[in-house]
Amino acid sequence: MDKNRLRRRRDAAVNLTLDLEKDDRIVELVSRESGLFAITLSRIIRTKSPDQLDPDMKFPNAPWEQSVYLPHGSSDPLVARTVIQTKALADIFYGRKSETHRALMDISWEVLNSLVSLRVMKERLENSVSEIAAIIEDEFDTYTTGNSPKPLPIVEYYDIEFRSFVNEVRRALSTISNLFAALTPKDFGNGHFHEALEWARKERGEQSPLASMLKNDQRWIKPWIDMRIAIEHPKKDKFIETLNFSLEADRRVRLPTWRFVHPDYEMDRPQNLVDVFEICIDNVMKFYEDLQVALVDGHLPNTTKVAIEIIEEEDRNPISPMRMKFNLYHLL
Repeated sequence: MDKNRLRRRRDAAVNLTLDLEKDDRIVELVSRESGLFAITLSRIIRTKSPDQLDPDMKFPNAPWEQSVYLPHGSSDPLVARTVIQTKALADIFYGRKSETHRALMDISWEVLNSLVSLRVMKERLENSVSEIAAIIEDEFDTYTTGNSPKPLPIVEYYDIEFRSFVNEVRRALSTISNLFAALTPKDFGNGHFHEALEWARKERGEQSPLASMLKNDQRWIKPWIDMRIAIEHPKKDKFIETLNFSLEADRRVRLPTWRFVHPDYEMDRPQNLVDVFEICIDNVMKFYEDLQVALVDGHLPNTTKVAIEIIEEEDRNPISPMRMKFNLYHLL
């Protein structure tokens, strides 16, 4: 087929049918360079046009490709509170074709990927601990009695899972720090929030919402940064130790734990890793949301204001359980 005719045919209107499961429906459409993303209740579907699949127009019948980008949709809080919520905020402040809008959406997708990765690691660890604990309970005597009790089963790659989690937290924080480059004249890439705090104090004041927020969040951000450093560069007084299932001298079975030896913290006693993972995921999520709001302040004319409502968890829409609701007001 002549390429001019093919171009006209591809530029014409199309009727695209998505392969949705029963009772599923599209909640949000997001256009990106890598395709058109349909966020449904239960998953995210990426579609690629014939032009994206066949930019050289070698195949006259090139299809629209559909693939599942993520098996989580708008009803998942991580999806609702990253991509969908960020889009709602960005649509108020910036044109959809603007560079700032694109940058915010790109950051939201990367934060979503990191949060999903963190949750997968947490759930995988939690499930492994529960499964092994059940095995031990069923044959408790064989693991605790006699001079040479049977060796306890362990969570495989427990230490590696922990290291992977710490590295993903660092990646998430580095991505979130890109909000400064997108929304301010400054760039604090690689998660240098201590530098961002000093800048916020000088530019907006010690008591400003941004400075106060960064100061408070340093309480949990700094330990995770120091943990990563301790893993990469362990010292006698700065190191991480993970402890798998083991038998104590009094024949009690100890569940997997971890500890962080560091002169700046009192974390050298064994702790529950699953609980720490859960708290960290929640902290990263809220930090990302709150930092966006703090940084867009002042990006609208004085005659326009945005009211931000924090929605309690029990009151959130199950279709898209966003934590924040934005209302635009024009002052006379």
